[in-house]
Formats: sequence, structure tokens, C-alpha cells
Amino acid sequence: MLALTAALTSPVDVGAANSTRDELSLDELIDGDPDDAALVDNAAFLPIGDAGPARHTIEGRLTVERLPLQISTNESRYLGYRSFPGFSVDFFTHQDHLVPVTRSLITRPEISSWSLILSPGRIWSEPGDDGRSRASFPFVLGSPWERLYSGGEAHNGVATFLIDDSGVSDLRLQVTQETAPDGDIFDMWAQLPLDYEPGSIPGLDGYRAEFELELADRVTIRPWSDLEERFDASRLAELTEGLPPEEISAAGVVVDGVVYLQPSRTRRGLYPYPASMPHGAMSVSKSIGAGIAMLWLAQEYGPQVFDLRIADYVEIDVDHNGWDEVTFGDVLDMATGVGDNSPDPDSFDVDANESGPAYRRFYEGETVGEKLDAALSVENYPWGPGEVLRYTSAQTFVLAAAMDAFLESQEGPDAQLWDRLHEAVFEPIGVHHLTMIDVPDDEGGAGIPLLASGLRLTVDDLAKIVGLLQNRGIHDGQQLLHPDLVDAALYRTGQLEGLPSGKRFDHGDQAYHMSFWSLPYRATTGDYFQVPFMSGAGGNTVFLAPNGVTTFVFTDHGSDSYSLNSPTVAETIRPFPDTGLDNVDLIDHSDPAWPLPRVAIIIAVVLAIAAGLLIRQRRRAAP
Repeated sequence: MLALTAALTSPVDVGAANSTRDELSLDELIDGDPDDAALVDNAAFLPIGDAGPARHTIEGRLTVERLPLQISTNESRYLGYRSFPGFSVDFFTHQDHLVPVTRSLITRPEISSWSLILSPGRIWSEPGDDGRSRASFPFVLGSPWERLYSGGEAHNGVATFLIDDSGVSDLRLQVTQETAPDGDIFDMWAQLPLDYEPGSIPGLDGYRAEFELELADRVTIRPWSDLEERFDASRLAELTEGLPPEEISAAGVVVDGVVYLQPSRTRRGLYPYPASMPHGAMSVSKSIGAGIAMLWLAQEYGPQVFDLRIADYVEIDVDHNGWDEVTFGDVLDMATGVGDNSPDPDSFDVDANESGPAYRRFYEGETVGEKLDAALSVENYPWGPGEVLRYTSAQTFVLAAAMDAFLESQEGPDAQLWDRLHEAVFEPIGVHHLTMIDVPDDEGGAGIPLLASGLRLTVDDLAKIVGLLQNRGIHDGQQLLHPDLVDAALYRTGQLEGLPSGKRFDHGDQAYHMSFWSLPYRATTGDYFQVPFMSGAGGNTVFLAPNGVTTFVFTDHGSDSYSLNSPTVAETIRPFPDTGLDNVDLIDHSDPAWPLPRVAIIIAVVLAIAAGLLIRQRRRAAP
């Protein structure tokens, strides 16, 4: 029996400390009053005590109707979020796993504000369940796009039920953790009627084979304590320094393809399925979505795709010519020169375009046409493309539309950007169920991936993606991403890269380049590095250190809560290579009067004037 429990539980999964079940008992799930349902410790959703193999298999459809949830907030703005969206999905058992056939994002905006992602769980038996089998599975609730940034939220939950030959019990579920930077932090729970209709599932053999491949492709995940035994624990703790533990959904490092994961805490104990916990990536979506898409297109069709003009692939009808020369690469650099707010190029008001009517209309738009109309409705700045950093989420969607149109021009009208990216990059590296919000076209048909946000990914997904980047776009000997441009995106060209953000840190200035931020860092060797990182609202960060170590934190604590100690943590694990920049002259870009490009221009102008005056004086003095 103990061997089964170990098989069901990975080294970082949660096990129940109790030897007998006192929560979510047989009587509670079979005959309990739904009104009496209450939050419990998440360990109750896993095997407890002398657990054994399941006595039953599942093959058929599980259905839950849209029904009310209990919610731990009385704020009126959440009235539309007080119902579970429901689902009707085929499930099957495979060994000790319970597997939903539908793994994509389930959206039902006509009846629910919540979208839904179902993930594989477990099935087992316990002595106190009167011959029944017990199952549980993780899920995520995330609102589609009704409110600002809501497309990126991930409210992590877990559900359980009992089954025997006569049918199933109620479904008990609860949600006690989230990545929700807009402050949408609350618990949800319910006990709902569950219907099970046994029956053959069309294509089941294929689904089984896909799931077996998914199991074989899983990365090794080890507990954080394993890393603490090998390295200075106090230095490792700096990764999440200053972050309240209850506001961290996941944190850890990836070293040589192995994930070392900190415990995934919730408001009700540890999360039962940390390896399967999809996190709301927010603007990390820009790097993994738009950034990797461009790196793949460059490998597939040549680096000249960065020089393609947006206006050649997206219909632009505005009363200015600001978009005429904007390239795909300019948008990826957040340097289009098009926007409404803060027209002073020396202001370093990087987030100026992340507010205002156009910004709000973009996130509230529900179709491709509505979003593009909002994104393109802004005015023209007095400078050109490629000159000034203005972080603009809506323009990432413009790039998504342009990339999609370019792909259709190369591969035909049926080519879809996200589907092709999944097929050409994510599937080969073992990322099988990466979900991205798809914005439908105006007729309700297949649309365009949001890319600005909307990505939800597990630590397993993340480890494989950063492994591909750290390996210069090579996987199993196959070049999936353009290697030289991967080097450029990760600030590994041997020269300073990117446009300055105006933020200055202890070792220099921050920059933005090809959808990646950089943190200036002076290694113990004395070499200077621009350490690249992905960043998302709430404090989500993924640092790809030049020594091959990747650190990550998923949190909703605050937009500037990313760990400045991440490079130090990475260097604690492994020395940085001797490939940094020597003797970098650190000029303070945060002084708006002296941005680096203008310093050179002004000096040149002054020298030219002085030289002209000197020549004139000499001519006048000549006999």
C-alpha cells in the first residue's frame, strides 16, 4: 500500500499527514448537504491512510452544470463570478491517473465569466469508502477577457468525487490559490451534483498514446530542500526575499533540465498537484508567445522577417503615417514610435501607453476587429520607430495579427499562428497542452492568439521552454529557433543590447530587447552581464542566467516585486562564464537630459561648431 501512495505522489506533491480521513468523508460526499460544504486542507484531496489501487475504471462523460459557488468576498464587482462554469467532458483512467480528454481552454462566455482548464488527476481506493474508488483532479478558473488583464488570471483549484458500479457521488471542489495581479484574491468552494455517463470514447487509443507520451516527456521535479543540501540555503532563499509565502504560486530553479521547486502554498495547505499547476503568466506571454514565434519564423523563413513592415500585413486606416515604416522587429522591441501618452522622448515614461481609453478598449474588445481597432487608434509620436521604448501590450496583438497574416501568405489560408507554433516548437520539446487565449474573428471563427497575455503554463512547460532558449534554440539536434537571434534576445552577443527603460540598478541600466528585459549584473569574476528575464504583471519573473541556470517566481504580490537577487541565486549554483562585457562604462540612462544616443549627437554637434568657429577665426587671422 505504501508503494502505491509513493507512486501516486511525486517528490514535490503533497501527502496527507493523517492516517485516517476526517475531511471529505464518504458520508459527506454521498449524503452531505451542499450548503454545509466548507473549505478543507488541500491534503484531503489526495490519498489518506492505507490507500490502495482503484477498484473501478472510468471511461465516459462527466458532467457538471453551471451552479453557484460559495465565495469568500462580498464585493459587488464579483457578482458575475459566483458560479462554477460547468463542463461536460469525457474522462478515462490510465493506470492510477484520471485523464480528461479536453485539455484546451474551455470558454463559455454566453453563460459564465469563468474559463476553465482541466488537468489529469488520480484515482485510488481507501478502506473507509465502502468499496468505492476515490478520484481527484486539478483545474483552473480564468476569466476570458471581460476586465483588464483578466485574460491572464489563473485561479487554481482541485476537485474530488467517489465512484462505484452504481454511479458517482457529488463533486466537491475548492479554489485557494491564484495568480491574479488585479487583486482578485479570494477562495471559492462548492459541492455540486455530478453526472457520469459510461460509454466508449471515440479515439481513446490515441488519447492513451498521447498521455503516455506526456508522462514520458515530463521533466524531473525535485523538492527545494534537495538544492538547499548542496548549496548555501541562505543565498538560495534570496530568490523570494520580501515576498509573502502565501502570495507565491510557484518558485524554483531549472538546472540541466531538472526543476527544483519550492512548496506551492495556498491558503489551505500545500497545493495537491504542484507539477500540474498552470500559472497565469501575464506578460511573460509576450516573451514565450510573440518572442518565440518570431525566433521560429526567423529560423523557418530567414532573419529578414524582423524587417517585414507591419503595414504590409495588417490593414491600417489612421490619419497619420506613423505605422508606415514600423517593422515586426520594432514591435517586438516595443519601439514603434506610435502612441498617445507622454510625447516627450526624454521622459522614460515606459508604461505611458498602458493606460487611457485606447488601452481599456483594447482589453475589453472581444474580437480581432475590435482589438485591432483599439490598438491602431492611437496617435503618432514625434519620433520614429526603433528609437524610444514605449511598452504597449496592444501592439503585441498587432504583431500577432501581422505574423498570422505572413504565415498565411507563406503556407496558405488555413495556417494558424498558434497551431503552427505548437506543432513546430512546443510539441517537439514535449510541451503538449500549452493554452493561450484565442481572440475570435468578427464572424466567430478561428482568430488570432492574444500573445500580450493569456498564457497559462506549468513548471514542466516552463522548464522545457527555457531549456530550448538556453540551448540556443536546439532540441535533440534540431534547430527550432534561429540561434544568432536567440543570442541577441538573451543579450549574449558580446555587446550592449536594447533600449533603456530609465531604471538604474546597482550595476547599471535596465534595457528591453526582443520581448526580454535585462537586469545589469556584475559577476564575481568582475565581468558585466545583461541578464535577460521575462516579466509579467504581479511580479512573475523568469531569469535566464548566462550560466544555464534559470530561476522563476510566479506571484501576484506586485508589479515591481521581481527578485533582483535572481542572478546571485543562479551564480550560487554555478559560476558565470567568462563571456561577459569587460570594462563597461555605465552611463546613467535614467537622467532624461542625457540619454546615451543624444550624448553622442550633442558632443558631435558641439565639436563641429567649435571646429567651424576655430577655422573661421584662423581664416580671419590669416594675412
